Amino acid sequence: MSTVAIRQAAGDIGLEKEVERDDEAVGPTVARGGIDAGVGADKTAPAAKRFSFRAHRTLIAAAVAVVVAVGGGALILAPPSSEKTDDAYIGADVTTVAPRVRGFVAEVLVRDNQTVHAGEPLARIDPEEFDARVATARAELADAESGVASARAALVSLDAEENLAVANVNAAQTAIRSANAESARAAADSKRYEALVQTGAVAVRDAETLHTRAIAAEQDAARSAALLTVSRESQHVTSAKRATLAAALQKAQATVERSRATLDLALQDQRHTVIAAPIDGVVGNRQVQQGDYVQPGSRLLTLVPLHDLYVTANFKETQTARMRPGQVATVRVDAVPGHDFSGVVESLAPGSGSQFALLPFEPGTGNFTKIVQRVPVRIRFAGQQRGLDVLRPGLSVTAKVSVKAR
Repeated sequence: MSTVAIRQAAGDIGLEKEVERDDEAVGPTVARGGIDAGVGADKTAPAAKRFSFRAHRTLIAAAVAVVVAVGGGALILAPPSSEKTDDAYIGADVTTVAPRVRGFVAEVLVRDNQTVHAGEPLARIDPEEFDARVATARAELADAESGVASARAALVSLDAEENLAVANVNAAQTAIRSANAESARAAADSKRYEALVQTGAVAVRDAETLHTRAIAAEQDAARSAALLTVSRESQHVTSAKRATLAAALQKAQATVERSRATLDLALQDQRHTVIAAPIDGVVGNRQVQQGDYVQPGSRLLTLVPLHDLYVTANFKETQTARMRPGQVATVRVDAVPGHDFSGVVESLAPGSGSQFALLPFEPGTGNFTKIVQRVPVRIRFAGQQRGLDVLRPGLSVTAKVSVKAR
């Protein structure tokens, strides 16, 4: 039963009580008046009337008591329409800025609590060493490129040598044909003169001269054949050089690629001497000072994205049964009294908070004590709201989530 119905029933009881008091007050007066006046009124009428009012009042009171009991029980047993916790804090996905190269900090370009944008320089490391590395890498690249040019020139020279070897083979083949022809002619002349010597037509000396020429021509033919073999072998040797020169060219090209990679790394290190902001945010926890010697990965400062805050509310596990992403939440910040912020449940953690602690909770099997666990719930602030600019990560808040069925 609603509060209005209960109040109306209570009012009816009060009205009945007032009527009963009026009847009780009027009844004796009327009776006394009747006696004093000598009128013969019925004395049992007021008593019956009083009994009727009392019975009616008892029934109404009993009905109201039953209604109140049922309504109170239903109110107590009904599930709450919202869940609330004060174990909640404002959070932000802060970014720790660290250098990628080592060196002395030449200049710090930001102040504490300064708002910066992504890409804006924060600090600068002395680039002298890295400039020298870039110059060395460029010189090594130039040397490697000259090696590639030399290997390509060797291949061009090899082409010329191969052409010369082919020409030598052709020349040797021509010389062989000429020498063979000369040898055949000389051998024929020698045989003719030997026959003439038998007849006495020619002198023996002439025959011997022709025989000598035939032998010389035969040797010239043999030498030409040998020269052809040499030319062919020289051609094979020249062709075999191509694989070696091609491998040398590939090696020179690989050296060029390695030199270019070295130059790229040197240029990267040179660029990384200027430390830039990775995100939009506000500078906090600045530890770097001019003149410090920093190592890669050392903490310099922290960037806090105040434009992207959220609330981490640690609800009891008994409060999260009907809690779902998308439900409306109300956030009350202790630092901003009298003002409520609206939000939306973004997500629920995949485990209780103790599961992600440095020393996770391990329930014992002996003297066991049940401890209600808490589940972190992330609440995102809804849109642009007045007062968001004064919020900071770490502030204590009270979060209230409406868990009504949507």
